[in-house]
Amino acid sequence: MRSLLIALLLSTAGTALASVPAVTGFPRDPASLRSLDNQQLRVVRRAGAQCWHLGEGGFGARDAIARACVMNGTEAMLANLKDPVLKSFSDALPMHVRYDEYRTAYYWQRLVEK
Repeated sequence: MRSLLIALLLSTAGTALASVPAVTGFPRDPASLRSLDNQQLRVVRRAGAQCWHLGEGGFGARDAIARACVMNGTEAMLANLKDPVLKSFSDALPMHVRYDEYRTAYYWQRLVEK
């Protein structure tokens, strides 16, 4: 039984690692990344403001419903913009900062191609 569980765990871990998307689909120079970061932050802040005015609070709220509201609003706005470059940039950001309207420039600077 134990060996079966270990084999199952290893097979799903291999599948999960194989399905991790590569970071592509957007320019990697500093000026373009700064512009994409500003656009994505505008979308996140707009979603946060809408959630705040709906009474849900922002992403920084401790309530899971408030965070879900910001995440859902951001993804819906990105889908409505139909900008694949902005969407791929947003997807390349780590999950814990993708919806943070107060994130630092460190995260887009990590994506600069050297």
